[in-house]
Amino acid sequence: MDYKDLAELIFPDVKDISYYEEKYPERNLPEGAVVTRFAPSPTGFVHIGGLYQALVARTVAKKTGGVFFLRVEDTDQKREVEGAIEDTIATMHNFGMDFSEGMTGQETSKGEYGPYRQSERAEIYRTFAKDLLLKGLAYPDFCTPEELAALREEQIANKITPGYYGEYAKYRNITEEEAIERINN
Repeated sequence: MDYKDLAELIFPDVKDISYYEEKYPERNLPEGAVVTRFAPSPTGFVHIGGLYQALVARTVAKKTGGVFFLRVEDTDQKREVEGAIEDTIATMHNFGMDFSEGMTGQETSKGEYGPYRQSERAEIYRTFAKDLLLKGLAYPDFCTPEELAALREEQIANKITPGYYGEYAKYRNITEEEAIERINN
């Protein structure tokens, strides 16, 4: 099925995937090198679990000749704590874990594969979501929170693993025309 009209309606002004493939070429790393990421949310300060996760990620990258980078997951901006990004960077440095690339301060970064602030990557994600839609590997969904809650309750009552999948994904197989009509309404 061709979803071109639907994809254009939902994502009218995104770049073509080739733009990002050219902007972010495959890294020139040794065979077997691993790229790892530490992705804290700046909603607080670094705790032992974050340190452990960063240590594992940095160790894997270092042992394989790879890259260890910091991408701040700042999408919960209502809960962001002032100074948390700088504190994270300083804490990692104090534990001997400096990043190959990524955020270096509240508004600064290093590396060629940014932006390294999650909230600034929306355009990239829209581009790839459009591509998935064009390929028929994604679809728009119209379930309300109330419908999802009712579905979950029904599944739990029937001892079925809760989730929005298979027969429970009620908008998965609607036609492109039906989806466009719902969006326009």
